[in-house]
Amino acid sequence: MPETYEAAPILQLPSDALVRLLEDPESSLFQKAKACQRLAVVGEAEAAPALGKLLDDPRLSHYARTALEAMPDPEAGEALREALVRLRGDLLIGVINSLGLRRDRKALPMLGKLRHSHNLEVSRAASAALSRIRRP
Repeated sequence: MPETYEAAPILQLPSDALVRLLEDPESSLFQKAKACQRLAVVGEAEAAPALGKLLDDPRLSHYARTALEAMPDPEAGEALREALVRLRGDLLIGVINSLGLRRDRKALPMLGKLRHSHNLEVSRAASAALSRIRRP
């Protein structure tokens, strides 16, 4: 049976139901992407761990980062900081950029180390994030 692509029902779900959708292995890529988009608006601290797990998925990382960037809760920053140690390449650069956008001061020590990365793109992203965070 072909998958149905209807966003409206997903966009009406409360935060806890969206988290369950993210954690359900039967949820489609489309459903998870829409859940992330909605969590950027209604997401609560409890959503951060589920979103953090998606940072490893090249297809969903951007959606998860967008939601975490928008959440004011410290748990969102924690999920992004935890990802710094396990991600590589473009996924790592995305998380670095998100921490810069959030102006996450707790990320300063880790970003300082990444500024000296042998990967030029990672180094540049870390430098840019550090500049953004340190700006008044």
